[in-house]
Amino acid sequence: MPRKFFRRLSAPYRRNQADRVWYLRPFHALLAHPVYFSINRRTVTGGIALGMFIGVLPFVGHTPVAAAAALLLRVNLPVAILSVWVGNPLTYGPIFYGEYLLGAFLLDLPHSGWHLGMPWRDIVERLAASWRPLWLGAVVGAFMLSAMGYAVSNTVWRLITRSRLRRRAALRRDKPQ
Repeated sequence: MPRKFFRRLSAPYRRNQADRVWYLRPFHALLAHPVYFSINRRTVTGGIALGMFIGVLPFVGHTPVAAAAALLLRVNLPVAILSVWVGNPLTYGPIFYGEYLLGAFLLDLPHSGWHLGMPWRDIVERLAASWRPLWLGAVVGAFMLSAMGYAVSNTVWRLITRSRLRRRAALRRDKPQ
């Protein structure tokens, strides 16, 4: 994977940023650990998978939760925070509706017909009854999305590394001695 890209991504956090910014001072000892900003396959792909998992769950405050989980799981902190935004305010509607449909399918619930002309009381009742399929679909969908994100990023990282090593070996072979 492009190490330079991820190094640029985490460089502002790494270079004594905790000393300069007042709100990061309490976390200086925690943020000083090198694993949270290291650029290797395990931490970056783990950060991508973690961020994608948390990013599609139906709750508010994805970024702080992803930061706390990245600190607990020792994955790349900036990558985990940025990959949370796979789901964003523009895409939450379709994501949550798809998760609801997946959860309703897994629970074998009939699909309740939603339409725009429903009275407010019916909307509130249906929303109160739809939390189980929504959360089941969200957790299953988040596992699938994070596994797919991990596999794709891991594969891309390995392919780029293999290509770079082959190019380096070819340059070594072609170099006159």
